[in-house]
Amino acid sequence: MEPHHGGPPPRRPRRRAARHRISRACKRCLLKAVLGAVVYPRRTLLLAATALVFCCGLAYFRLSISTDQNRLFSSNVKFFRDWLEFDEKFPENQALYLIVLPRDASAQIPVTRWTGVADAIAARLATIPKYVKRSDARIPLDKLGAQAILFQDPDELKKSLEQVRSSVPLARLWGERPTPITAALGNTPIERFLGGLRLRSPDSELAGFVSLLAQSWDDAVQHPDAPPRVGDGVPDLKRVDATPRDLGYYYEPNADPNDPARYLLLVRVYPRDDFSRLTAVSETVSAIRRAAREAAKDFPEFKVGATGRPALDADEMEQTDRDSKKAEVCAGIAVFLGLVVMLRSIWLALAAELSLGVGIGWTFGWATVTIGELNLLSIVFLIALIGIGMDYLVQILTRYREERLLHARPEVIWAAVFRHVGPPINTACLGAAGAFLVSALTDFRGAAELGIIAGGGLLLCLLAGYTVLPAMLTLFPGKLTPPAAGPRTTERVSAESVQPRLGARWLIGPAIWLSLLAAGVAWFAPRTHFDPGLLNLQSQKAESVKLVHKLQTWSAALLSRDLSVLRTVRDRVKDLPVVASTDSILNACDNYQFLHDPVNALPKIAWAPPRAVKADDLPAIALKARAVADRLAAAGAAGATAARSLRSFAARLDAASSDDARRAIVERLSRWQEVFLEELRGIISQFDPPPPDIAKLPDELRSHFVSGDGNYALYINPKEDLWDQSALKRFVKQVEGRVKQVPGAPDVTGIASDIYHSTASIEHAFYKATSYALALILFLVMLDLRRVGQTLLAVSVLAMGLPMLVALMGAMHVSWNFANFFGLPILIGAGHEYGVFLVHRFREARRDPRRAWRRWDVSDRALLLCAYVTSSSFGFFWALANHVGLRSLGLVMALGTACIYLSALLVLRPILLWWLERETTEAIKAE
Repeated sequence: MEPHHGGPPPRRPRRRAARHRISRACKRCLLKAVLGAVVYPRRTLLLAATALVFCCGLAYFRLSISTDQNRLFSSNVKFFRDWLEFDEKFPENQALYLIVLPRDASAQIPVTRWTGVADAIAARLATIPKYVKRSDARIPLDKLGAQAILFQDPDELKKSLEQVRSSVPLARLWGERPTPITAALGNTPIERFLGGLRLRSPDSELAGFVSLLAQSWDDAVQHPDAPPRVGDGVPDLKRVDATPRDLGYYYEPNADPNDPARYLLLVRVYPRDDFSRLTAVSETVSAIRRAAREAAKDFPEFKVGATGRPALDADEMEQTDRDSKKAEVCAGIAVFLGLVVMLRSIWLALAAELSLGVGIGWTFGWATVTIGELNLLSIVFLIALIGIGMDYLVQILTRYREERLLHARPEVIWAAVFRHVGPPINTACLGAAGAFLVSALTDFRGAAELGIIAGGGLLLCLLAGYTVLPAMLTLFPGKLTPPAAGPRTTERVSAESVQPRLGARWLIGPAIWLSLLAAGVAWFAPRTHFDPGLLNLQSQKAESVKLVHKLQTWSAALLSRDLSVLRTVRDRVKDLPVVASTDSILNACDNYQFLHDPVNALPKIAWAPPRAVKADDLPAIALKARAVADRLAAAGAAGATAARSLRSFAARLDAASSDDARRAIVERLSRWQEVFLEELRGIISQFDPPPPDIAKLPDELRSHFVSGDGNYALYINPKEDLWDQSALKRFVKQVEGRVKQVPGAPDVTGIASDIYHSTASIEHAFYKATSYALALILFLVMLDLRRVGQTLLAVSVLAMGLPMLVALMGAMHVSWNFANFFGLPILIGAGHEYGVFLVHRFREARRDPRRAWRRWDVSDRALLLCAYVTSSSFGFFWALANHVGLRSLGLVMALGTACIYLSALLVLRPILLWWLERETTEAIKAE
């Protein structure tokens, strides 16, 4: 190569020199910080304590906790912004549902008992306004007025119309002036009705209706002083054979095919939102459950439970809170005991715990300043700091113990400690913190806030290791084996005399691990898949989880001010195989058109006031009542009951011998005819309703169809259970695909679309965060080691450990889910440290023969302790948690850490030792 003459020097050497200068400057700054803490330990601890008090005080007064799940995702994403808008305009999406089920599915429970328990629960909930904004047990039909029939199910409306059409002759008999033919049946409507019954063949349906009327006549004669009213003296025909749903109650089919109870009753409850405490949601739901069960005590034939989104959230929060507390306490104890055993010093273990505690306290201040609140995900940063942040303190302490046996002066001890462990723990901490921080680049707000808090917390734990830990151990060094008499010799040491020889034994570990890895990847890894089902993450023993399958609360929804657009959309989607039905104000409009179609019009009735009953009419009425009783007596049990009531009624008419008694009976029966005729007229007139008037609807119904700002909602209900992810995907894809074909149609929203797109987006966010974390770690490790080969060796522990994790998950039938999948970027961030530490130990032994890497030295013990700390911290979630998601996260983190550590121990370590042996052999030959 020709020498360089003139001009600027080559750029590569200049860049390399610049990198070395920057690296040396950083090392000098860190060393100065450490030596400053050692030289001024009391001042350092005072500053650290002051910062700790400030951060804890700031967090106590300013750091809030939000359990609002809507804050876990970015509102900048359109589908989620649409959902938030829909959720705000139609608050029933956030309702809690109290489900009333019969204890005996085969029991015939009277309608009055169903309605009674619903009313009792609603009344009891009204007494706890601290927890309940309002409850909704039924739609008040009296407020609906003439529109009520328009909101029937279209199929039910057709059946009702046919029933009323068949009763028109009866209504004419009661309500029109008698014709010459009908006049021959009697003078009064009652007498004509009885006369007409003599001409009909008796059946059980007719017998039941006659029994109802005869009983009311008998009561009217028996209690002549009580004024007759519908429902009290005059039968309420609207309630005859009515279900609770016909009376406005939420009496719904049971969506669970495995439950023998065909129907259930709902009470819709709107809890007061309180997201400021972890237990606030649980307290509210618990209070509602207690109130409902107290109200249902007088109805022992029923059982009451709660489900819906608030109940699911409350049960999950209560379970995770309980599981987290148990796991964190056990993890803290296990970590402390492990430190005591491995470090052989209670004081060193306590110093590590105190330093970690300071780092955690600082992290609370960091969280307050950067985010200002903790969400449902970021509250778990504590276990991340215990499991990962302790690793850096472990590396410092194990090296401190080693150096203290060699040196006496604190400055020399700590300079030696950080000269060896500083670079690897810096790289490891930056990588782990970066793996958390890159989640801020995703739209998953919950994970982003956790990443910012936990990432900063890991750096603060490292800072505590650089300052608090040296200061404490300088002031209180504890009792260890006395240090050596003097510093180590600086004479040249033969590499052959210190570096052990492996021979071919180094192949054993890699061969075993790679063979197991190949077998596991081939046989078990394909069994592992991603399960996006959110309900599968919760404890299947929770009441809300058991009951949610009985209730169909999923739907897609569209909002528009233009009903014609919604009508077009409805017509396009209603025939899809995944759609069971649609629900909107359009159904009421269609019912109005149906009833006013001339083909469906009821025959006209010329209503006239009924002729009053006279005393002379009583004998004829009694005679015909007996005759009808004789005919009905053979019509089964209902006929026998009707016959008894008719004979009792006739006997009372015959027994009225005085003029006053007969006058009272006449007045009573005349009034009865008038009230009953008005009821008949009202029943028939409801099939000629006015057009739907949204403004006149009760709020319980109006809030379901239209928002306060005039947006109409179209609900598209699924045929399948959308808790099944494959069914959810089919439903959303087909509905959205069909809606896109409608010009000017709004985007589909609703809980079905929100859950589908948010879970897909979260999954994408995890993949993105994992990719970012891996790229960042490669960059940091390369920046630290500056050698491609060594960088690849350091990160190879991930390439050999994570596939083994997947294989073991397949063997244990554990799938990825939205809880444990989040552990993957954490494993990448925390797991690469094992490779980094080993490569740095290799470089240390390579650089200085006096630092020979023996069979099991301080670096190996430190690495084992790190693996123990991380695995045990997360392992207790797997061992103790009842929440399926937490348990799977604990398993993946503990198992993944173990796999990465074992791959480092069995593969990377032997390779590095072999490399050292080869270089030692070459050095010996060169001599």
